Amino acid sequence: MMKDILKRKAAELAGDESGVAFAFTVTVALIIFLFGFSVYAIGETVRERMELQNAADAAAYSGALVQADTVSRIAVINKAMSWNYVMMTRRQMDHIVDTWLSRVVTSWNQSRSVTAAYQNICACHPRMEAVNWRVGVSPGGGGGEVTHMLIRLNGTQDVSIPAITSAQGANAPRNPVALLSSLRSCIKSMNQAEAELISGMKSRVEQAVEFAVKADVSLTENDKKVKNSREIQWTLYNLKDASSYFEILSGDEARFLGFGGFKEPPQSVFGTGADTWLVTAGSSGFRRDYRQAGSTLSAMWFTYNQIWWHGDYCVFGGLVVQPVSPVTGEMARDEFYTGVEAKPQVLKENYFDKDGAIVVGVSRPLNNPFAFVFNGEKKSGIYSAFSVGEGNQTMWSVSAARAGYRLSGWKKGEYRASGKIEDKDNLCEADWDAVFLSTGDDKTADSGMLEQLAQKLGATRQFAGRDRNSGYSEIAFSEARNHLHH
Repeated sequence: MMKDILKRKAAELAGDESGVAFAFTVTVALIIFLFGFSVYAIGETVRERMELQNAADAAAYSGALVQADTVSRIAVINKAMSWNYVMMTRRQMDHIVDTWLSRVVTSWNQSRSVTAAYQNICACHPRMEAVNWRVGVSPGGGGGEVTHMLIRLNGTQDVSIPAITSAQGANAPRNPVALLSSLRSCIKSMNQAEAELISGMKSRVEQAVEFAVKADVSLTENDKKVKNSREIQWTLYNLKDASSYFEILSGDEARFLGFGGFKEPPQSVFGTGADTWLVTAGSSGFRRDYRQAGSTLSAMWFTYNQIWWHGDYCVFGGLVVQPVSPVTGEMARDEFYTGVEAKPQVLKENYFDKDGAIVVGVSRPLNNPFAFVFNGEKKSGIYSAFSVGEGNQTMWSVSAARAGYRLSGWKKGEYRASGKIEDKDNLCEADWDAVFLSTGDDKTADSGMLEQLAQKLGATRQFAGRDRNSGYSEIAFSEARNHLHH
């Protein structure tokens, strides 16, 4: 009986189609469910990948902007320093000449006083200044019938003492010592400003990179649900101290003067006396010091006396003409005879190779996008299919940039960040901006760049294969590097 009932029910179920729709619906719903989850998981991973690359790009670009700002500031200071150096040197020359002429006038007055006193030997003879006794030279610079108050300058020029004092009085307001002191202080301040810009560049780049990373990428709420969650990490690859690719320009004064727009040779720029008695000094930058050169900045004259002897009556004893020791520029030396050193900074060639590149790596954990469902607990069932590498995998990205320059006449937005900048534009050109670099370029980073970055970012060579059950593959960094752009 029971056997018959079972046979009959089995036959009825075999011919009944009422459960097919339900089975089909369940199957289709499961497929749609899996497809939707997959789309979400892929979309979330792509979003995080794009966010990570944007963060790396923004960080590298921000660092290069700091670099460009620093280089532009130094170029502007170089221009101002060149102009200031010329003005300071011209004032220095004026001061030296004025100080020397003051010494000449003082020494001449001393000679005049001594000669006048000598006339008291005989009270009966004529003692008329400029007639019976004189202090000066004869036209042409010799002794004999000297002209009172006429002296010989630099072995070539006859000038009167009144003319010297008149010129000094007229020119004194134009060249006060306070102005020369101010120009010298300004040069020192410019040197210090450039040195501080360079010494602080590395830390400013690091701060800009850190700010950009934190502003552009962060852990999601899903990431925070993961047990032993890892943080966003970033690193700068082989960031050099800026002093390694800057140097003080020296030796080529004409190039330095060109920064300020002076196109003539230094002697023409500074005027008569440059390279003769105001010469370049051996220094790390540019400085001009006074050097006594033969009869240059030298004044000479004679004392002329008519000699009378006093006896029963006055007797003319002849003429005595004596040369006075020359008064040279060296005899009037003060602190301003030594110049203040200008130290313009320029870029070395290695800036456009590896040393100047700003390479940024940023990483984030590659977590299961459904970690929030299990609140960080171990995932099971269908959700476990979206776990990659047991939750230990890392997503990371790299970007590189450098400040590049633009010359007048170039297209708008055209900046160059490789090759070599010409001497006349280094560092005179002040238009700099950030430029992305190809990290596959040998001049940007060496072959170990990716491996070192991965190590610092907590990534490994191993990554999960297509089939999570088939083990892991290993990254070939040398080949991967060939596909990098920025």
